Amino acid sequence: MTKPNTGELDPQDNAASEVRSYAIGFIVSLLLTVGAFAAVLADLPSTWAIICICIAALLQIITHLRNFLHLSFSGGQSREDLLLVLFSVSLLAIMAGGTWYIMSDLGGRMHDGGEAGHAAHAMPDR
Repeated sequence: MTKPNTGELDPQDNAASEVRSYAIGFIVSLLLTVGAFAAVLADLPSTWAIICICIAALLQIITHLRNFLHLSFSGGQSREDLLLVLFSVSLLAIMAGGTWYIMSDLGGRMHDGGEAGHAAHAMPDR
C-alpha cells in the first residue's frame, strides 16, 4: 500500500491494516449517527439534543478525516494536511456565510416592502 498523501510504497503498511482502518471508521460513524438519532428521539430538552448532535457531527468529521481520507496531523505530511483542512473550512465558511447574508437580505427586502413599497411604485390616478 502507499503512505497517505504520497506515492511512496510503504512495505510495512499492508492491506489488512487499511481494511481495519475503514472498518473502524465505518463502525464509529455508524455509532455516531445512531447516537444523533437517539438524541433526537429521546425526551431530551432541545438544547441538550442540539449539543449532542453537534458533538456527534464534529466527532464524525474527525473520524472521516482520519479513517477514510487518511489525513494525519503528525509526521511529514502534517503541514499539508492542516493547510488542506483550513482551506476547505474557509471555503465552506465563505459559501455558508455568503448564502446566509444573501438570503437574509432578500428576506428583509421582501418583508420590509409592505404598503410603502407598493405606494412608491404605484401608477398615478387619471
